[in-house]
Amino acid sequence: MGTAVPAPQALVLDAQLVEAGATLPLSRVYLAPMEGVCDPPMRQVITRYGHYDECFSEFIRVTEEPAAYKTLLREVPELEHGGKTDSGCLCRVQLLGDNPNSLAISAQRAVELGATSIDLNFGCPSRFVHHGGSLLLKEPELIHEITARVRDALAPEIFLSVKFRLGVMSAEEVATVVAAVAVPGVNELIIHARTRKDLYKAEGLNWPAITTIMDDESSGLSHGIPVVANGDITDRASSCQCRMVTRCWRQMVGRAAFGTPNMPQVLHGTEEAMPLAAVLDVAWEFGLELQKYGCPEKSVMDRLKQFLGYANKYRFKDVLSPFFYTFCRAQTLGEAQQLLSAKKLELGAAG
Repeated sequence: MGTAVPAPQALVLDAQLVEAGATLPLSRVYLAPMEGVCDPPMRQVITRYGHYDECFSEFIRVTEEPAAYKTLLREVPELEHGGKTDSGCLCRVQLLGDNPNSLAISAQRAVELGATSIDLNFGCPSRFVHHGGSLLLKEPELIHEITARVRDALAPEIFLSVKFRLGVMSAEEVATVVAAVAVPGVNELIIHARTRKDLYKAEGLNWPAITTIMDDESSGLSHGIPVVANGDITDRASSCQCRMVTRCWRQMVGRAAFGTPNMPQVLHGTEEAMPLAAVLDVAWEFGLELQKYGCPEKSVMDRLKQFLGYANKYRFKDVLSPFFYTFCRAQTLGEAQQLLSAKKLELGAAG
């Protein structure tokens, strides 16, 4: 196992690494638990098109009191349907908090409701999360106690993962963090390759830091536990390079999924990325799903703009930006539908 942690740098795709990474296996692709983004309607729609091995709930905040059953069902309605979205994708329940006992009871309650997998969040960098998320990485004894207590509270067949960042201030902290959460019986370590300080800055991405905690250069394991790489996996090229750099055969995809709804198939090399016209159809389908959940028109419009904003940022900036700025001025769903239909006609006419 290596010990030197390379300094972070902005991702620059290396053709040789991409080519080499394409020859390495990719065993699992997950949809990330993005707060304010990956809610039940979004999970339903995105997993219809992306063949994810599992999606994750947004984090459920646990305080001194365990999460109520009604809260778990509200945040993860999939629990009423075998723990799966309507396309059959398993949804892992993610919990965030700092009270080991409350988290353990919350995890047990989720399992009682039908969850087969639980994730502990030590990765959220939000300043609005006080004494939780990635802020706990500076307290390895506490995150160890939380992980051990939750693992002990669950039956062995219940899958438990831990999602975290490289550290609070420095990637040099990663080995200590991994040692704290690598509790016997933990099934997966999910590592966002940035520190809390880095937030989501491109220059903070540090895939090589993951490599320093691997058991060897080709095992895909740390402390005998499978590792999932997370952070700026946006297309097949970045996925291949990440595999080559980190030696992780499991990956997690974030906001780039909304520009490429069939992302898992793209990463596996079995499909081409969906064209823009199809992505616009998926966006509208998402709007309809939000309406089914009873969201008011303004909320639906805000979420449609969010969806198209990520599609614009991560994939279609050259062709979508003028349309996106026009769409952002729309106020009603009628306007939105007209704009989307007109854009599709324009794309069809252009071939």
